[in-house]
Amino acid sequence: MTKYVHLAGSIAGLPHGLELSEKLSALHRPQAEYVAAGRNVVAGYTRGWGLEFGGLAESIRDDPVYHESLTLARDRTILSEHKLMNLFLIMKYGIGKLEGDIVEFGAYRGGSSIFLANVARRLEMRARVYAFDTFEGMPETHAMDMHSAGDFRDTNLDELKATVHEMGLTNLEFVKGLFQDTAEPILRKSTSITLAHIDCDIYEAVKYCLGATQEKMHRLGGYLVLDDALQGSCLGALHATEDWVVKTDVRAEQAYPHLVYRYPPLEGGQP
Repeated sequence: MTKYVHLAGSIAGLPHGLELSEKLSALHRPQAEYVAAGRNVVAGYTRGWGLEFGGLAESIRDDPVYHESLTLARDRTILSEHKLMNLFLIMKYGIGKLEGDIVEFGAYRGGSSIFLANVARRLEMRARVYAFDTFEGMPETHAMDMHSAGDFRDTNLDELKATVHEMGLTNLEFVKGLFQDTAEPILRKSTSITLAHIDCDIYEAVKYCLGATQEKMHRLGGYLVLDDALQGSCLGALHATEDWVVKTDVRAEQAYPHLVYRYPPLEGGQP
């Protein structure tokens, strides 16, 4: 444990700049000594501990790509800034040279989708961002869920598409409908998924998203990022995640500000 604390702690207090960027890149490389139980523990601590306790948030705010992407998304997203920062860190330092698409389940008013697409554009990633949502509110929910049908219906897809067109985000595609009706054709035509941002709050939706995406994740370990599983109003999302974890026998790489899993699990390192 000491080595993980020491390695992740090496970023503490570093301002935005080349030294911090080089350290973040190095700490995200899946070296055998960093990997345990199929996840890069050092990378997970670097992002999670760094954002919560290590002063990393202050440095990320000075990154021009992050700042620009946040500015575009700010009035449309309800994600916390630490969650947006975590997605940014995964894209800039975690995905690295992995090639594939990015999917978001639960786009709502499009803020985080815009954020993801702009980061991808500015980092010159050859990725298409697919944002799935009914854009008419939630469907019928499970007994485990606190949310109800129709929640999050205050969105306008036509206006959102027009805004994205004005931004020139040609790498972003909104996909309207129930996930189980719309996701399969998109996933089938994608060569692989490097990042799946699952932000859909309720049991059946999270269950479907995890099952549908896992076999399309990049073979070197794509990132499954669950927004809601640790939220006080989303026990259904947690229940679905727990079922999936038991079934697939995976371990989380990160628990703050998201639950993050690598799938398939990374090879090498400690059991």
